[in-house]
Amino acid sequence: MLISALTIILYFAGAVTDVDMMLNWAYIVLGIAVVCVIVFPAFTLAQNPKGAVRSLIGLLILAVVLGVCYALGSDETVVTAGEVYTNRVALKVTDMGLFATYIALFVAIASIIVCEIRNSFK
Repeated sequence: MLISALTIILYFAGAVTDVDMMLNWAYIVLGIAVVCVIVFPAFTLAQNPKGAVRSLIGLLILAVVLGVCYALGSDETVVTAGEVYTNRVALKVTDMGLFATYIALFVAIASIIVCEIRNSFK
């Protein structure tokens, strides 16, 4: 984090004008983050197999929701401001993202309401 902050300070101070160096550093940090996201949960799963089953169930539910959202998505051509978008995959994935966002919003609001009602009776 110190190196990242230092590169930003040096860039804005004008001491470093090489944007490629900053992008390379960003790629290195991203690579470290991806490795950590993969390696540390693997250790946790090895230590707690019951937690692994719960995680896999959560991933399965997420995959089903995304699959349903993808199936609901439309791949119709979109025309906006004179531009025509015909990339069917991008259109379908965009719709999938929108539907998944709507479902996540609904689940978040519903869980807030249910938790508040449940806590009011305790």
